Amino acid sequence: MIKKLGLLGSGLLLYGKFLIGVGTFSVCPTKNGGVSYERNCPYSKNILPINFLKKNLPNVNAISLWITRDWEEEWYPADQVNQYVKAGYIPIYIFYYFADDISPSFVKQHKKRYFLTLQKFATYLRKVKGPKIVILNPEYNENGMEKSGAFDILQAQSIRYLKSQVKDIKVGVCPGDFGDYNKIWDPENWEEFAPSLKVSSKYADFIAFQEMRAITRNTPQQILNTPYRAWAFATYLHAKYHKPTFLAYLAISSYGKGGEEIQARVYQTFAQILPAMEVGAGLVGINVMDFIDDPKHTGYFNKAEVNWGIIESKGAKKPAFKYFKLFKGI
Repeated sequence: MIKKLGLLGSGLLLYGKFLIGVGTFSVCPTKNGGVSYERNCPYSKNILPINFLKKNLPNVNAISLWITRDWEEEWYPADQVNQYVKAGYIPIYIFYYFADDISPSFVKQHKKRYFLTLQKFATYLRKVKGPKIVILNPEYNENGMEKSGAFDILQAQSIRYLKSQVKDIKVGVCPGDFGDYNKIWDPENWEEFAPSLKVSSKYADFIAFQEMRAITRNTPQQILNTPYRAWAFATYLHAKYHKPTFLAYLAISSYGKGGEEIQARVYQTFAQILPAMEVGAGLVGINVMDFIDDPKHTGYFNKAEVNWGIIESKGAKKPAFKYFKLFKGI
């Protein structure tokens, strides 16, 4: 079955091309034509300059934007996003309403507000002309949600609502890749969220997933295994759910001794295997979560959170940058 589905790989592309995205929030242009991170970057400048992308990363054709509970439209004004669409970039919106607070009780308590926010989001999306992608509730499969049939229905309703309200849109769900990172194949852990995808996977245009690693939580070998595990996970998802797959966000921290070299090796391996992932695992795109280091970032990976980028906060390119330039499909 995997082999049969794999032969369809390049025919599953969402918009006719393999998507390579970068995260953009708080990335600002500099006078010399580069980029830097600025916590208080004016909204008029907080989207990565098109000129920088065209010159430095001609393979990039998508931008990713996070929609959280406190999201406001002014974060990503539609007129600015439309400039990207006109320039050939597809916006990838990552709808992260429940975030790490997700649990059966939290979802039940916030269900009404969730759909009100989704309605507000749909109204905004109608202002964005051209193709767009929405990835719903990434990493939802924790705190008991992985077995939730109710959440499965909520996600299916969300997909149907967005597709009924917004033209030219592709919507997918996004389980996290959790489990034993010493393994490449880990079906015993991947099977745990099957109850939450029975219905929503049928309505989804694709199944997304994430991969995050840092030395604060993982061994160097686990980090280096990331591309191969991602390949295995995508293959598993593609075969089980008969849908295209999408690496919603890749985050490999350069934090720690030898961290930049490890990060570069991971990116180098991805550059080599992405065409095979497209053919054999139905992969239709990959997105780098933090294109540039965020000095104030916090989270599960502790100190390593500030070094997700492939560009330092002041604009210097890390070794991984040259390998990201090689990312492409077939």
